[in-house]
Amino acid sequence: MDNNATTQPCPEVVEAIAAALRDSWGNPSSLHHAGQAARVAIERARQQVATLIGAKPFHLIFTGSGVESIDLAIRGTAQRSRPGTTPSPTVVTSSVEHPGVKSAIDSLASRGEITPVSVPVDSTGVIQFDPLHAALAAPIRPAIVSIQWANNETGVIQPVRRIGELCRARKVTFHCDATQWVGKEPVRDLESWCDLLNFSPHKFHGPKGVSVLWVRPGVRVSPVIHGSQERGARGGTENVPG
Repeated sequence: MDNNATTQPCPEVVEAIAAALRDSWGNPSSLHHAGQAARVAIERARQQVATLIGAKPFHLIFTGSGVESIDLAIRGTAQRSRPGTTPSPTVVTSSVEHPGVKSAIDSLASRGEITPVSVPVDSTGVIQFDPLHAALAAPIRPAIVSIQWANNETGVIQPVRRIGELCRARKVTFHCDATQWVGKEPVRDLESWCDLLNFSPHKFHGPKGVSVLWVRPGVRVSPVIHGSQERGARGGTENVPG
């Protein structure tokens, strides 16, 4: 009844998960046969997911949820931007973002690590560009702008390419929460307008408990969960069946 919240896994997904639990049970970080079989399965999946958004697999980070991907994008960028400086860097978002964005920003703001800036939307729910221009032109350049592609409650689609191009012109990192877009509509020319983009397969008949953060080449984020996995960007034994 509510496919915006989640979707039923398709039979092929259920079969693939069962096969991975049975045949690819090893730790992908291990050098023995079972571990390397699991590593092959993960990298094959990474290639398939990268193809979905027209990206290279090396630039995908697997996480445990959409909220974790959002948190890694925002927190991982903000913490790399002038840490400990006064005044603190700003993080720009809109008034209609997913609660995961608000939670990440509120957490950083409560510790004085960032100053949040909320850009209003018009009567149709689309971001207002005059306030966005003002935020981007502020004396202190924002650390990151985070805007969702499509709203999970209203379905309003934001002009993210235009927003991303404005951010690129100002040399400001742009994060797009594409949870409600990827798997439903095509993604084109991602590197030309976006720096960070997250999505979750359970929104389009994939499994829960796994999400993806794409990071544009040359962009760096600080890890939130430390460890050697995912090229040091997200620690923890990988979820092979997911």
